[in-house]
Amino acid sequence: MDLVLIAEDDRILAARLTAFFRKHDDRLDVMAVENGRQAIEVLDRRPVALLITDIQMPEVDGLELLAYVNEHHPVIPCIVMTANDTPELKQRLPKDIVRFLPKPFDVHDLVRSVLEIVKRDIPRGTLQGVSVVSFLLMIAMEKKTCLFEVSLPQRPTGLMYIENGELFHAVCGDLKGEEAALALISRERARIRFRDFPEKKVTRRIFTDLKELVEKACAAAPEVSDNEWGDILAEVIG
Repeated sequence: MDLVLIAEDDRILAARLTAFFRKHDDRLDVMAVENGRQAIEVLDRRPVALLITDIQMPEVDGLELLAYVNEHHPVIPCIVMTANDTPELKQRLPKDIVRFLPKPFDVHDLVRSVLEIVKRDIPRGTLQGVSVVSFLLMIAMEKKTCLFEVSLPQRPTGLMYIENGELFHAVCGDLKGEEAALALISRERARIRFRDFPEKKVTRRIFTDLKELVEKACAAAPEVSDNEWGDILAEVIG
């Protein structure tokens, strides 16, 4: 079940939001806290699928909370609620905020936004019999963020980290970065297992786009025909 964390010091509004989400308690677990300090405590001990936060709060306000999330939990999407909808405020917010909701807002709109965001989330578990290229294409098209393990026949198991649909880092045996990605990109059927995100933010080590990486992998895989790789590139390019 996905945990939605609400940071709002207005207890009446927090209770109202929590009540609206009860209709979806089959898939959402909603927790409300009164300030950013309490929210940070929850973030550091439980996996959170989505953060909804006010800006004006006691002790630790929304801006401090968002800065903490951006540094320590950068894969958690956020929705910001505030009565001060100004360009200056938006410029101060981390770039990966999903939505900015000026108060007052329609609670039904908020609920729909939350369900849409959670629905887009990458599932946990294992995928069998999917090619690495096809999986990367799916992640890129949906602009997902995930860390996953790749197991291919007769090859070392590797890890790939995708952020907002872009390949940031890969590890395969002693290889790292782009070399590891090239070793893992394949049309072979693979076993892909989702992994929990690391506690520290992943440093980006791959800056080549997916199309170029696939082209390089094509050159290094003569056993795959040009026609087959042409089909792959057509998928990637769209």
